[in-house]
Amino acid sequence: MRKYFVICIVLLASLFSMPAFAAQLKVFVADMNAVGATNRDEMKTTLQMLLASRLNSDKILSVASAAEADLLITGTYVAIGKVFSVDALAKTTAGKSVTRAFVQGENQDELIPAIGKLADKLSAELIKAYVSGGDVPSAAVATQAPSAVLSQKKDIIRAENVRTAPISEFIKPRDYEQNSSGGWTSKRLVGSSNLLAQGMYLPDGGRQIFLAEDRRISYYRQSGDMKLVTEVELKLNEKIVSLDALVSGGSVELYVSVIRSNDVSSQIWQLQGDKLVRVADSIPYFFRVFGLAGAEPKLYAQSMGRDSDFYGEVYEATRSGSTVTVKNPIKMPRFANIYTFNQFKDSAGTVFTTVLNPDNYLVVYDREQKELWRSNDKFGGSELYFQKEDLDNVRVTGDPYRWIFMNQRIQVTSKGEVLVGKNDGFWVLGNARSYKKGAVYCLVWNGSSLEEKWRTRETQNYMPDYFMDEARNELLILQTVQKPGFSARGASSLSIKKVE
Repeated sequence: MRKYFVICIVLLASLFSMPAFAAQLKVFVADMNAVGATNRDEMKTTLQMLLASRLNSDKILSVASAAEADLLITGTYVAIGKVFSVDALAKTTAGKSVTRAFVQGENQDELIPAIGKLADKLSAELIKAYVSGGDVPSAAVATQAPSAVLSQKKDIIRAENVRTAPISEFIKPRDYEQNSSGGWTSKRLVGSSNLLAQGMYLPDGGRQIFLAEDRRISYYRQSGDMKLVTEVELKLNEKIVSLDALVSGGSVELYVSVIRSNDVSSQIWQLQGDKLVRVADSIPYFFRVFGLAGAEPKLYAQSMGRDSDFYGEVYEATRSGSTVTVKNPIKMPRFANIYTFNQFKDSAGTVFTTVLNPDNYLVVYDREQKELWRSNDKFGGSELYFQKEDLDNVRVTGDPYRWIFMNQRIQVTSKGEVLVGKNDGFWVLGNARSYKKGAVYCLVWNGSSLEEKWRTRETQNYMPDYFMDEARNELLILQTVQKPGFSARGASSLSIKKVE
């Protein structure tokens, strides 16, 4: 009997002394700060991608978002002349520092090998800490010994309420969970559309839908299905970068921002019966129709600078015939442009401005344009871009053009809710972008930060645009189901979900 007792004790001891982290350690490499880099934004993206790829191993897995990670990796690249240094810090999702590492190099030819050495240093320390029985991140509790599972069970359940998608189309905290809300999804639509706009409602309960590809505008009637009514095509040297619809006096006007030969040269189209008729051309403004701080939608405009992509303030705009006039400039925070900002009010009526900055972090500013809050995760993300000649920097970039990527709208409801899209996927070095999934997030201001109220289930494709129809409480989501090719237009689909 004593022999069996000893055996049991040995077995239990061996069970509880097993490595505390049996599965892969999930790490998320956040943006790398770049100090002294000539091409700062591209360098940040390159460093992030290089470090993430080199951390991958049988014991460490680089994941696509901070929400999936057990540990977060941040870093700083500093260049002084030809000499550079790259420092990295690993910390838990709660903010506790785990380990640091750094590497140096004498010139840029040593950068890629240096990132490999940095990844090796980090990997060694992380494996030592977590395979050898260090403190296990909360997201990895499921692989711990039974006592650890029991002690942290409540935290797992609470986290799952937010991160695990229920059957419904929207993911919410437990207090807001809902059953499947169904919805409507179109069949495959010819053309890889970048942009979406909604017109008026139809007598049968449907709606007018306008989609835009690079050089084509398509008008559909959406009810039981999507019926193509008419299309118009722009010239070969023109590219559509934004599409907005304004319902005025019982008619629909389309404000189409167009890039032509390095300059903005926008157009206005009007729906007359079943035809799209151009009523104005060569307008030197970018257009956007939206409700500022949840108010009624209005038309806004911004100029393009000779040396800048977007110039000056954003103005309210009105059209008279083929002439557009602007008034009432809006004070804009740094980095904001007509496509990356909106405003919202708190319960006391205080106005705040929210902006997607150049790195796609969501930032909130007060009336004095002082930054109050910045998101930890990136939002936005678009494959739509236009180019401007940039010969002054061609020696640095190797490209005679500067690539300006557009971003998805930030929509604010009458309740002060902030809706913002988020695409995830992978980056390709240089200016090529490719996304494979997207979602729409609804955020609310709690007095100190924007917190998630709900988000849609991730699409299975790139989400180029979305629109919240607040009157019907329905969310329209555009997806790219096939990218365009050399001789093919690709394909899209439109889904409509009821927001409960």
